Amino acid sequence: MSHLMPIVYKAETLLFEQSRRVSSSFRLRIIHRFQSEKGKCAPGEEVFAVLLLVGGQTSYMPLPLAQRLLLDYCAKHAFVGQSASQIAAGMRTPFYRRHAMNSGEPIRRSISRSAVKEYVRRIRITFSAVLERQGITHSPLDILASEKGEGNEVFYRLRIPADWIHKGENSSGLIFEKEIHFPASLGAKQDS
Repeated sequence: MSHLMPIVYKAETLLFEQSRRVSSSFRLRIIHRFQSEKGKCAPGEEVFAVLLLVGGQTSYMPLPLAQRLLLDYCAKHAFVGQSASQIAAGMRTPFYRRHAMNSGEPIRRSISRSAVKEYVRRIRITFSAVLERQGITHSPLDILASEKGEGNEVFYRLRIPADWIHKGENSSGLIFEKEIHFPASLGAKQDS
């Protein structure tokens, strides 16, 4: 068995290097709107759109609401993989429960533990289609990973950095835009 260790080590090193290349060349841009508090994510905002930036190209990710919310959550917590149960529990916070309430027309969507795996699969299909349109041959698993835990538990983790653009109005009615950056390697620690 010990004679296989150099091969295993080499394979792990190659996978790590590939992951770093993807992380450095890919980025998510998540657009929130209906912001009430300038400078930070707050309950009542809407996760309006998700963009994938690769090199100089920007592509819109046509994701339905539940998948936008899940991707937003994974981006904010990219420093550690989370199980479906942890994700479902984390998405019961005020940010996701009060989604889009600042608009006057709340758009709510709860996400159960059992739905997480299916939504991850669908997000990966969208990543794959967007990458294919751009002529890029990376696997969506390099972007939204499934990491095996002890037993049969799976942890999901976004492996690319994300930034958030906040669109809203200030008290004088002027439109403002605020950009916040969080590299995936440091985690996306943010008020939510």
